[in-house]
Amino acid sequence: MNYFVKNSFSRTIFTPWLAALAVLAGCTTSPENQSAKLELPAPPNFSDSTKTNAFDPLSWLKDFDDPHLFGLIDEALRSNYDLRAAAARLEGAGASARVVDANRYPQINGSAGASLRNNILDQTDGSLERSTLDSYSAGLNLFWEIDVWGKLKNRSQAAIADLEEQAALYDAAKFSLAANTLKAWFTTVEAELQLQLAEETVRVFEQNLQVVEGSYKRGLPDRALDVRLTRANVEGAQSTKYFRERLRDASGRSLETLLGRYPSDSIQMITNLPVLNFEIPAGLPSELLSRRPDLIAAERRLASSLERVKVAKKEMLPTISLTSSAGTSSGDLQELLDLERVLWNVAGNLAQPIFQGGRLIAGVDLADANSRLALASYSQSVLNAFREVETFLAAEDYLRNEHDAVQRAATESVAAETLAWQQYQRGLVDIITVLESQRRAFNAQSTLLNVINDRLANRINLYLALGGDFGRSPKELPATEVALNQ
Repeated sequence: MNYFVKNSFSRTIFTPWLAALAVLAGCTTSPENQSAKLELPAPPNFSDSTKTNAFDPLSWLKDFDDPHLFGLIDEALRSNYDLRAAAARLEGAGASARVVDANRYPQINGSAGASLRNNILDQTDGSLERSTLDSYSAGLNLFWEIDVWGKLKNRSQAAIADLEEQAALYDAAKFSLAANTLKAWFTTVEAELQLQLAEETVRVFEQNLQVVEGSYKRGLPDRALDVRLTRANVEGAQSTKYFRERLRDASGRSLETLLGRYPSDSIQMITNLPVLNFEIPAGLPSELLSRRPDLIAAERRLASSLERVKVAKKEMLPTISLTSSAGTSSGDLQELLDLERVLWNVAGNLAQPIFQGGRLIAGVDLADANSRLALASYSQSVLNAFREVETFLAAEDYLRNEHDAVQRAATESVAAETLAWQQYQRGLVDIITVLESQRRAFNAQSTLLNVINDRLANRINLYLALGGDFGRSPKELPATEVALNQ
């Protein structure tokens, strides 16, 4: 079963200001869509149905029951410096496209000059006579390489494809920034909750130590070992608390950096992780991957490289150009615009490469190698995209089962801790049993927080892998059509 990717997005504008860049690039259109045959077995769906919802680039945020997230994303998109760098690269690509496209049109230069010359003439009587000569000139020069073979057009199309690639990479940077901001936020919230759990554990252990020390002071010498073990337990909990404080500090500063803030760890935190609102629908079509900006960029990179192969081959053909000049000169500035004084010439030129030391053939080989590299990279990107989706889809089930098991373990461990302490106070169990039950209760609650955050991160990764939410709209899906050759 062969897998084909046929792209139909090339004339879609990805950002509002990309339209202006395309207009300024002249009338050059985007290169034709490339159909890349990829030898990959690909399922039509990720499950057994094809019903999908309308695609909204930000609708996936609604999956997380936390309205605060929209403000975070907005701040990151406005202030993150890496995103500003991506925007600058997009602007630069637009300027480069205009520069390349300008070569398709006549190049006209104007010139103007004025000179004043002082002459000395010998007279017949032996005297000298001075005279001053004024001279003024104006002219126009034209050069135009006539694009008989379409070489200049191919260059412009390659530059437009480069521009579209940068536009897709800019979209990818925005999408990635939004996802990473959410993951950093959830990680910071988890770190805060882990710190609160560690602080509560220290408080409970210190209370237990007071009880054990009180029993020892009341004349129970067999409790000496219990005192030392409980003290060690308290110090171990203190160590864990310091560790959690360090992680909380680091995660807060990382989040602030993504938001474009100074990393002072002063961000206001909430004390709960959101819940997921949506279940993954059955039958996600594999063509959802066509929205992924990185795949769009890879296809445009391939289109650009194929245009440059055409350019390299056409470098071997003759170059036909037209040159023309017109101008006038006069000693009187008022006569400079007299049409009768205008002189002009027109010349046509043809240049055919004859011997270049193998440079042109090597250029073709280089362009062809780059196109094969772009095709291989595109194929690998598609394969990686399928791997990511399949991995994150499978992880949804694994993490759900893990969450349920850890939650039951936490419930039982907390209950066991309470029971063990009650029995210890009645002399029914030793301190080792109490300490072990406390350790298990703490670990289970800590693991539960970690698994909850893992589920949130996996859902974000799934949205990244799909290029958006679980729906699809033809208007909003500019990229690749996925078909199967049975």
